[in-house]
Amino acid sequence: MRFVVTLLVGFGSVGSPLSGQASPPAVDSSTVVIPRWYVGLAADIGQPVGAFKQNVNNAAGLQAHVLLRIDRHGLAAIRLQGGWLNYGHESQRTCVGTTPGCRIAVDVTTANGILSFGVGPQFAFPVGPLRTYAYGLLGVSRIATVSGLGGGILPNIVAGDENFGDTGLAWSGGLGIHVPVHRSTTIDVGVAYQGHGRRNYLIQGGVSDNPDGSLAFDIKRSNAELYAIRVGVTTAWRWGRRRATP
Repeated sequence: MRFVVTLLVGFGSVGSPLSGQASPPAVDSSTVVIPRWYVGLAADIGQPVGAFKQNVNNAAGLQAHVLLRIDRHGLAAIRLQGGWLNYGHESQRTCVGTTPGCRIAVDVTTANGILSFGVGPQFAFPVGPLRTYAYGLLGVSRIATVSGLGGGILPNIVAGDENFGDTGLAWSGGLGIHVPVHRSTTIDVGVAYQGHGRRNYLIQGGVSDNPDGSLAFDIKRSNAELYAIRVGVTTAWRWGRRRATP
């Protein structure tokens, strides 16, 4: 028994300094920097629904957003979002000038799209290393048909003009998930539902030229609603960071 007690006391006297040496240095939590602002850019694929689907095929475009975190854990934030969805376009070769011959030939593109802006709350829910989120936005949108030089889905706005447009209130609600790929950068995958109310709009082929030089419009009217699938990147913005309290 004396031998056991002596052995335990000896291990205790040796273990105390060793455990003291192994203790990690204290970390000053006041040096931890928390990003408050985030910016994101994503590609959107839209699927019209209801009466809008009878006139419009799939849409595609870009969406950008800014997030301002309200709490220190990033569970609540204010989301500001804007985007452009193109739901139809056509290009034709034409001449510049009024000379009898065609000295300068250019491509003129007519694009139909939805330009939207909205703001609202976003709430996040951590699931392990991932973070799911949900948001709701209220704002304004313009369904417009624009013609300009160029052959892509979006004509050159500088050398173009709007043929027809209709502006009104818009709302959007969405769900998504952030997959971390870096300390401050995530892959953003989500789906949203957009409502633009009852609108007047043109579809592909809805603008034609009259012999007198004026334009003729084939105007459609219905509720403009669609789903949008989003894939993009969200990253922290260095401006506006704050230090955590100890």
